[in-house]
Amino acid sequence: MFQKGKTLAELALGDRIEYNYTITDEHIRMFAEATGDKNPIHIDDEYAAASPFGKRVAHGVLLSGIVSGVIGMKFPGLGTIAREMYSKYQKPVYPGDTIKVTAEVAERNEKLNLCKITFKVTNQKNELVGRGYALVIPPK
Repeated sequence: MFQKGKTLAELALGDRIEYNYTITDEHIRMFAEATGDKNPIHIDDEYAAASPFGKRVAHGVLLSGIVSGVIGMKFPGLGTIAREMYSKYQKPVYPGDTIKVTAEVAERNEKLNLCKITFKVTNQKNELVGRGYALVIPPK
């Protein structure tokens, strides 16, 4: 059974989580199929080889989706509703890269039951590949 996420009262400024995730070719292809974003930079080796990246890259929004999964299932967790999300992609992520999402409570608003979660995403070389924030409603 699913475990309910943390309420706003259970979250303190500075609370954080780290989550590792390896991006596979299958993830990229499933995301392309689900969204219709079949840009060849993501799914065609020959096309991507001639790009500035030299090889295929994961969709930036796939990273945002992984962050959404961390927020919705792990921190604050089940029952959390995202109200707003901002992501900035710093560097490309390639198939086979292992990313680490670090999410942290940056603000709390008890009156509105809102929490601002900032996040950064780094790759296996500890390079910053993405960052941003989400305003969420934690479960009650």
